[in-house]
Amino acid sequence: MPTPVHACGRLVRLLLCCLLAVASSVQASQPLVLKLGGSADSMAYARLLLESALQASGHQVTVEELAGQDSLPMTRLEVMLKQGGISALILGRTEERDRKFLQVPVGMTDNLVNQRILFIHKGSQPRYDGVHSLEDFRQLGKIAAMGEAWADRTIWQANGLVLETISGDWRRLYRMVASPARQVAYLPRGAHEMSREWRLHPELDVERNLVFVYQQDHILYVSPTQPELHRLLHEAMLAAQDTGLIRRLAREHYAEVFEPPVSLQQRRVIQLESGAP
Repeated sequence: MPTPVHACGRLVRLLLCCLLAVASSVQASQPLVLKLGGSADSMAYARLLLESALQASGHQVTVEELAGQDSLPMTRLEVMLKQGGISALILGRTEERDRKFLQVPVGMTDNLVNQRILFIHKGSQPRYDGVHSLEDFRQLGKIAAMGEAWADRTIWQANGLVLETISGDWRRLYRMVASPARQVAYLPRGAHEMSREWRLHPELDVERNLVFVYQQDHILYVSPTQPELHRLLHEAMLAAQDTGLIRRLAREHYAEVFEPPVSLQQRRVIQLESGAP
């Protein structure tokens, strides 16, 4: 027969187990809160992808989109990510970002972002018509315009391509390329970005024939202030990759990449060496 002390001990352990089970159930039922920032389109895609992946993994999600982010430079968004004002950002991978943030090393755009198409000077298409290789393109001697924090910067440099970078608001790059007084000749954009932006910049032409491809899709960076969220997103995004969810959502959300003037499937591929860390 158990003594009263032993019976009491078993009762206490049983109560503790019940309390832990209830606490875990309450915690699991509470929705995850994701704070997203960036441009309206980048937030829309990030919301679609992260909500879908987490819900498919059995998690409830509440998304808070931070208003007025369109005008913020990427450097400021990265500060907000580091401090926890933003939960996660989809960004090009760099060694510096790997040091500052928690990584989810899964391609987030089904390789649409690392297929780059050029905005060029109005009327300059004939200068690009004879390009069939990377060496042909190098021989043109054209200068690219890029943001200082872009992952593309190291890739262009690794491939012997000339570029000029700016800090602060990268949206000034459109005006720089359009201006005949500037030396920069083109602005590379991801295929998914170009599919939305070409209508907004009639002062520029979309180069018709080429796509510059490298093996470095954008990944998800999570705020270092949220390690538990990072663990959940890491599991959810690996599952989303394995099930084809990322591919399906990227192709649906950015379906215009296969329509004119982007017409991704009809372009000549110029392969670039990747600067992936």
